[in-house]
Amino acid sequence: MGVSQAGIAFAPKENMEDISSIASKLCGEPVKQIEHPDVGQFDTRNRSDVMVQFFEKSCFICNDSLAWDFLEKPKSNITRTHLSLGSPEFFLIFCRYDSGDSYGYAFVENGSITRSRLQTNCQPRLPPLIEYGERKDIEHRWLAADHFIEEDDCPIEERQKIFYLGNREIMVPEHFLTSQILDEILLEKFGACPWSTGIEHSYKFFRREERNKPWWKVF
Repeated sequence: MGVSQAGIAFAPKENMEDISSIASKLCGEPVKQIEHPDVGQFDTRNRSDVMVQFFEKSCFICNDSLAWDFLEKPKSNITRTHLSLGSPEFFLIFCRYDSGDSYGYAFVENGSITRSRLQTNCQPRLPPLIEYGERKDIEHRWLAADHFIEEDDCPIEERQKIFYLGNREIMVPEHFLTSQILDEILLEKFGACPWSTGIEHSYKFFRREERNKPWWKVF
């Protein structure tokens, strides 16, 4: 089953009892906690739906609108997001959209995006790769890894590079390289990767509250 998840990963400085307040600040409007939704009734790709995952030492606040614009435009001002989280020294913006073939991450250090990488395949208005900033040490082993061209019946220009480590013990197609690096960043920095972990964690679900429409928009 594919993963469709994007948002913010950070290590809270204190307990997260008031997570709804933080989520509201991040969204720029009130959010209200809801019961665990049924399948098909909630999707963090929708602007209205916000999911929070708690691990032992980290928190993931998931909603497309909190992440995508910063990955697409890494020079954007991220001050409001930084302040809403309590001004942590470091947090990560991420996306893993298997359904849309889009994978990305952005390092935010002391309130600025210092490094980002967004790899896409089904976004016709975007280049297949958007990179910003100097590569981090954790990226080097894959971005500098050896590779070979896959053997396939398709035209040679359509064949993928296959990156590998060691004696090809681990192999990753170029298309999934950013996804592989993202998983490793999350594990190293936050001790958990939400879509591939057996670590115990908990959820909370929120929905943006609909504000009353101005009287001139009612009719």
